[in-house]
Amino acid sequence: MKNLIKKHKRFLAICILFVFAAGFAGTYVQFLKGELLDAALAGINSGVIRLAILFFAAIALEMGAYYGYDYFRGRLSVANKKTLRQSFFEWLLGRSPVEAMAMQQGEFVAQYTDQLDQINAGYLDNIPLLMEISSKTVIVSAALFLLDYRLALLTLFLLTMPLYIPKLIEKRLQKAKTESTDSFQKHLGYIVEWLSGFELIKNYSIENVILRRFRNSNDEVAQKMFHYKKVTYLSKTVTALLSYMSHFAVIVATAALVLKGDFSAGNFFIAVGLIDQLSYPIIAISVYLQELLGTKPIVRKLESMLDQSSSVDTERTEILDDVESISFQSVCFGYNNEEQVLHDFSLTVSSGEKCLIMGQSGSGKSTCMNLLLGYYKPQSGEIFINNTRASSVYKLNEKIAVMRQDPVLFHDTLRNNLTMYRSDISDAELISLLQKLNLNKLANEDGLGSMILEGGSNLSGGERKRIALARTLLRNAPITIIDEPLANVDAETAEKIEDILIEQSNGIMFVITHHFSEEKKCAFAKQVTLS
Repeated sequence: MKNLIKKHKRFLAICILFVFAAGFAGTYVQFLKGELLDAALAGINSGVIRLAILFFAAIALEMGAYYGYDYFRGRLSVANKKTLRQSFFEWLLGRSPVEAMAMQQGEFVAQYTDQLDQINAGYLDNIPLLMEISSKTVIVSAALFLLDYRLALLTLFLLTMPLYIPKLIEKRLQKAKTESTDSFQKHLGYIVEWLSGFELIKNYSIENVILRRFRNSNDEVAQKMFHYKKVTYLSKTVTALLSYMSHFAVIVATAALVLKGDFSAGNFFIAVGLIDQLSYPIIAISVYLQELLGTKPIVRKLESMLDQSSSVDTERTEILDDVESISFQSVCFGYNNEEQVLHDFSLTVSSGEKCLIMGQSGSGKSTCMNLLLGYYKPQSGEIFINNTRASSVYKLNEKIAVMRQDPVLFHDTLRNNLTMYRSDISDAELISLLQKLNLNKLANEDGLGSMILEGGSNLSGGERKRIALARTLLRNAPITIIDEPLANVDAETAEKIEDILIEQSNGIMFVITHHFSEEKKCAFAKQVTLS
């Protein structure tokens, strides 16, 4: 958070300038009130008019300064939130696919929304507020010392007592805040899960079951949230009670100074106004401290998370200009230390060759490719690209184009989904490939400019599959992995896809499938059947 504060220190500095201007103007207003009262009691008309003009000028300055402070405090808050979001998303893009898959979508969404909001509102937004209150406390305290040092010492001693309350209940605050945050994150995870399975819920008519689970989860969130609020309310009540008692004691002491003859009526008026100005900031400091202390665990968690670098990036240092061969050497792997999916798997494929990997579900077809991609590490054996371990190749993802069995499409134009925002691919090339894939209705300028909805929901499963295949082939990467290209397509389209795959001659291509036309298998230099 220190780097974030430094990045926007200009806004913070301007806030401080305005706050001091407002503080001095507000304190001067209190003195003018006292002088006005004394002048009025003494019957000095000219003095009253002059002081009245100064009084309204000081009020105008105070209000103007507070507006400037609020304006730049708002700029600071928005800038902080914008930078927080950007830092979080940059961290997310820096993860490896395995790291991203290890976290649930709900956790990401909760961190991006609820937790970043809490950090901004409960921590970052409170920094300028604490500076405002602190500066005002310093200015008013100095004014009290100018008025009477005995009154200033008594006021500071009594009115600062409530500040110890948040620190005394710091652990309770942090525990309640953490429990509230965790319960909401869990709840949001359920929401994401239910939305992704919406069709299944309707198909099995389990709306009442899901609604009941939602209510239970929502009740838990509300309970944890109220528990945190209850702790803060108790702290605020005790703080306010101590503050009012202290305030009363100080006013009694000020009245005693008037009776003793040390204070005039105007001085009493000034003292009461300054004490009022001081008591509110001290109560406010207590409230802001509660929020700061309660949010600290979330801040520390985010800081620790953002400080993490991708383990993949730090380990990958070998730079390869060309990919000449890929070699699996006695590779063994099993998920979660269970029975091995791959056992003593060996395979070598050279540039210009295609490899057909076949087998039933669960036989390890996709697993061996995920090992090549570095998503998992072999339990034994090695994978080499040329003569270099694949796990040490720098930016390996830039050398591999992958088409997954379940294609991912973005809410964007078909053109951008195909090119992935590259500008060196012509529309003519896109149209030609779409025609080969039997996507004739999209193979034109209008089709390329048409909008694909989130997840490709306005396309059939076969269309999504063929668009994903076109995108992968357009990548023209040294290594291409095609996972189940023939699933969910009709016989005519399947034949065209097979022909297109066979036509490819650049680099190394792995095709993972349950079946492939027997007469066309000869186009593959290597064929592997896993069981």
